[in-house]
Amino acid sequence: MARININEFSAQAGGLASRANQVRTDPAVVKAAQDAWVDLKDARSSCVVLAREANAAWQRTRTSEANPTAYQAYPAPNHIQDRPTGVAS
Repeated sequence: MARININEFSAQAGGLASRANQVRTDPAVVKAAQDAWVDLKDARSSCVVLAREANAAWQRTRTSEANPTAYQAYPAPNHIQDRPTGVAS
C-alpha cells in the first residue's frame, strides 16, 4: 500500500488554499459575484411576483365557474355527455 507523504500533502494543500484565496479576492471575480448577487435578488423578486399573479389568476377562475362561457375552449368530450345515468363504472 502506498504511503502518503505528509510534508508534500501539506505543501500542496497550503498552495491550493493560497491560490483559491487569490482567485476569491481577484477584483474581476469580486465584481462578478456582486453582480450575480444583485441578479439573484432581482430574480427572486420576479419569481415572487410570478407566483402571486399565478395564484391571483387561479383564484379568478373560481369566480368564473358559474359563467359557462369561461369553459367554451374546453368542451366536454362526447363520450362523457352520452354516458347513461345510473350505470356503475
